[in-house]
Amino acid sequence: MSTTYRITYLAGVIDTSSTPPAIVAAVFPAFDGSQQCIASPSEVLVTFPSPQTPADLGPLVKVEVVA
Repeated sequence: MSTTYRITYLAGVIDTSSTPPAIVAAVFPAFDGSQQCIASPSEVLVTFPSPQTPADLGPLVKVEVVA
């Protein structure tokens, strides 16, 4: 069963100039680029085949399970 996470940066917009955004690898060290990733300036959705433990990047980066 896959797990989808929403990453939101509360202090501004997410830099989507790179695909996937650099914040994904910072939040999920196990991210290797093979996972589905959908990015917009307001949020990033990333889906892993199994549950992951996100890194704590402080109160301005919110990570939540959406599915």
